[in-house]
Amino acid sequence: MIRKLRIRFIVIMMGVLFAVFAVLFVMLNLFMQAGSSRLTEELLRIVAEQDGLTFYFQSLDSDNDDESNFNLERMHAGRFFYVKVSKQGKILETNYDMIFDFSESESLDLAKSALKKNQEKGAIGNFQYLVASKDYGHIVVFAERSIEEQMLSRLVAISGWVALSTFGVLFVFSLILSGWAVKPISVAFDKQRRFISDASHELKTPLTILNANVDVLENGIGENPRLENIKTQSARMNHLIQSLLTLAKTDEGNAQIIFHQFDLSKTILSIALEFESRAFEEGKQYDVSIEEQISYTGEMQQIRQLASILIDNALNYSRENGQIQISLKTEGGKRIFSVFNTGEGIQDQEKSHIFERFYRSDESRSRETGGYGLGLSIAKSITDAHKGKITVDGKAGDWVRFTVIL
Repeated sequence: MIRKLRIRFIVIMMGVLFAVFAVLFVMLNLFMQAGSSRLTEELLRIVAEQDGLTFYFQSLDSDNDDESNFNLERMHAGRFFYVKVSKQGKILETNYDMIFDFSESESLDLAKSALKKNQEKGAIGNFQYLVASKDYGHIVVFAERSIEEQMLSRLVAISGWVALSTFGVLFVFSLILSGWAVKPISVAFDKQRRFISDASHELKTPLTILNANVDVLENGIGENPRLENIKTQSARMNHLIQSLLTLAKTDEGNAQIIFHQFDLSKTILSIALEFESRAFEEGKQYDVSIEEQISYTGEMQQIRQLASILIDNALNYSRENGQIQISLKTEGGKRIFSVFNTGEGIQDQEKSHIFERFYRSDESRSRETGGYGLGLSIAKSITDAHKGKITVDGKAGDWVRFTVIL
């Protein structure tokens, strides 16, 4: 329980951190992409406003302010070309001196595509373009985005590595913090478990003395209804104490359980046969389907108790002349043990509570059967101790099936 709580704490903490990192990562990259696109557009506007490279060549030997020098540095580093088109659609000038591995036909095709889009700016393939109106017609300026994309890719890689490194460091811190956070719960849980165990042991002695005195009185005065009531309630109390002790032992962890290999088929079959006469006396249809020679490594006595709890529960909550089906089979390397019965079924809202300690869906029915709401909780504890899974399915007022996967 404590281990699961700690894992949940770590998962929640790391999930929140991952979400924060993901949002920051996406926002940073979107911001950088927008900034890169804006700077490329600035370059395109400079070339368009100066009607080509005239400004570029005139500025090589002139003194400029910092902003102009910055723009010129971008023009030196950029790969761009432009095409001038008349109002009649005739190509007036093509200049692709700043982009070397490019042909005139390719530049003309891109210019025609940009003009067909009838948009002032946009992107075609690996190029960002700008269309500016001129007295003679239009100038279409293109800038290759490969340098910006390389920078963005490098930024993504660097930010990804930084995020992973930070995530790893925070994971270590979350391990430390989770241990500190669940420590009070762990202490309280240990005290509760110790109290249940000690109280159960302390109750066994007076209960044994009480039963012995009842037997002595019964031998002296004969059968008496009040003595029978005392014996019945003592038996219920003894059953409760044994259940509490079982829960206390399973709460101690798997270190207290010695696993060994045994024949699971024979074990389940022997338990099923023990309840066969009871099912016959109650007039219930009792079907057993056990696949032979299924071996399993676990604690045999606990598995016997698990099967006994589920079968007894099926008999208690099945309707008169109801049907009970017990099966064991292997599927996909897993051992699947299921107990089905017709009867009261189960409400959908009860499925999430059915394995809780002291939970009883029908108080009056539980009193009739002598239950305290611990049987299914013990079954789940045993299953968890064996690294298995137990589930419940059913329909209210019709049927219910418990399935254990080992």
